[in-house]
Amino acid sequence: MNMRFLQSIFLLTFLMGNISLADNMIIDDMKNQSGQPDEEFCEGGNAKWCFVTDKVMGGLSEGSLEIKKEGNDYFYRMTGELSLENNGGFIQFRTKIKNHPKNKSFKGVRLRVRGNNHEYAVHVRTKYLLLPWQYYNSTFQATNEWTTIELPFQSFKKSNFYQPTSVVSQDIKTIGIVAIGKKFEAQIALASIELYYLKE
Repeated sequence: MNMRFLQSIFLLTFLMGNISLADNMIIDDMKNQSGQPDEEFCEGGNAKWCFVTDKVMGGLSEGSLEIKKEGNDYFYRMTGELSLENNGGFIQFRTKIKNHPKNKSFKGVRLRVRGNNHEYAVHVRTKYLLLPWQYYNSTFQATNEWTTIELPFQSFKKSNFYQPTSVVSQDIKTIGIVAIGKKFEAQIALASIELYYLKE
């Protein structure tokens, strides 16, 4: 195996790695344009993330969303107590999807999370969903160690039978991290989230 062949293999691997990175769409990596964390949530029209509980529909769940720091790394942390009373049972933080590249369809959602060994969900809403209880969801287990999780759009299930069957990334309007469906103490941290195209 000659040196020129090895160099060609190395160059191809390097280029493929860069293509993979470039083909992902970062939603939030805990840095704004100035390199500092964005501390706005639901205050004003330019908030990056919005924290919502089931109180919008009469529920009794409580919670909060904070920015935390460990060493040099920042992350969002959502905590709360879920209640099933008054037909409630969720807390979430969500963000709008902006500047989706034209003529590109991403394969799924990749997120780096840490939790308390409970099941959580990613909810996405598309431009075709008009009612607040309509969404697509895929669940994941958040352990007490930082973990990178990939949720292909094929794994997302629709909340109503009359929604379109599948998720197309160009149609996504919002994406949220959700604790839902049972009475428990929620604690979920998010360090980064992106739409992925190729596996790295």
